[in-house]
Amino acid sequence: MAYFTYGERELAHLRSRDARLADAIDRIGPVRRTVDPDLFSSVVHHIIGQQISTKAQATIWARMRERLGEVTPETVRGAGRDALQELGMTYRKADHLVDVAERAATGALDLEAVRQMPDDEAIAQLMTIRGVGRWTAEMILLFCLERPDVLSYDDLAIQRGLRMLYHHRRITPRLFARYRRRYSPFGSTASLYLWAIAGGALPDLIDRAPASPKKRPSARGAGAPGKAGARTETSPKAQKKTDERPVITATYPSPLGPLVLAADEQGLAGAWFEGQAHFGEFGSTRRALGDTERTEAAPTTGNGTVDAARSALEAARAWLDAYFAGTSPEALPPLPPLHLLGSPFQQRVWELLRAIPYGGTTTYGALAHELEERFGTRTSARAVGGAVGRNPLSIIVPCHRVLGANGAVTGYAGGLERKRALLALEGRKEAS
Repeated sequence: MAYFTYGERELAHLRSRDARLADAIDRIGPVRRTVDPDLFSSVVHHIIGQQISTKAQATIWARMRERLGEVTPETVRGAGRDALQELGMTYRKADHLVDVAERAATGALDLEAVRQMPDDEAIAQLMTIRGVGRWTAEMILLFCLERPDVLSYDDLAIQRGLRMLYHHRRITPRLFARYRRRYSPFGSTASLYLWAIAGGALPDLIDRAPASPKKRPSARGAGAPGKAGARTETSPKAQKKTDERPVITATYPSPLGPLVLAADEQGLAGAWFEGQAHFGEFGSTRRALGDTERTEAAPTTGNGTVDAARSALEAARAWLDAYFAGTSPEALPPLPPLHLLGSPFQQRVWELLRAIPYGGTTTYGALAHELEERFGTRTSARAVGGAVGRNPLSIIVPCHRVLGANGAVTGYAGGLERKRALLALEGRKEAS
């Protein structure tokens, strides 16, 4: 197994340029990260790994190696789209892999020429591959070509490591550029240590990033934020910051009517039936969402951010395809990361919704009781119903599995007919 190569020269330079990083290097010790020197194999591996867990990526990769033997343009092209999808990836990823294999096998794409290109040219060439954005290209430069000066602004863990090491609340592009210049020409080695810090290698360092817009109790003093009866508000400054989140939207043609999906760099944030109650609402922030795919990105947003949002939409589509096809729960493809925005009380209710098993149901009253048991939050079935109704991820966070007293089918933002249809799809034949 090969590891990214660095040594005392790189460490001495970083120590001389930054006292805090020097202390972190000494406390953490050597960091080893595996590399794959085969460029085509690395491209395939990175496309597979987008927006899924490391464990899922390893599982699919192992299946591919077992099925194909050697991962080459010829073996991937020979396998074809359907066989690749059967390994556990989405059809869109399978299409990307077939496309890059076809281009590499026919010479339309000269991957080996990338090895001789400067970093910026290599990134631009890699980004001509379907499914590869800037962040993915940068990771290929680091973990395949072992380029010495890769520090990715689009990598959320790098930003987290910088916040933790230097006690920042936010890493702006200007601030990031300052650290990039400081670490150069050995930004890749710095990246290894920032990833280690972000992963908890130094427990005394904490992330000072604002977790969410600040909340405050209502003037009536009904209780602490998140408690039943409390009203939460978003400050104008926090509201503006939330509104600037880059969002990609797309329409999914479900059998029960169009679903509008929304995603940002952190994952899938919304899935609403067109026209349903609370359509297009993100927690306490409303956005006007279109019915076709579009990008709403701040000027400083990198391509990797947009890639992450599109990958989340792709994974959501694949999951919905399988769900509506009646696929058994254990065979459903993995969901993308979910970025649920709401009050602490809403978040707790939605967490309980996600625990309701496929084909199972509960009641608003039972959820209220469970909230008190698990979180010490005394509330009413009515308050729970309000939080359930504002769930921004229809079907995926299964609020349709919550029934009224005595099993009555009631209270679904997407309409009761859709709720009955979803319950019937999951085997609840009594849902009529």
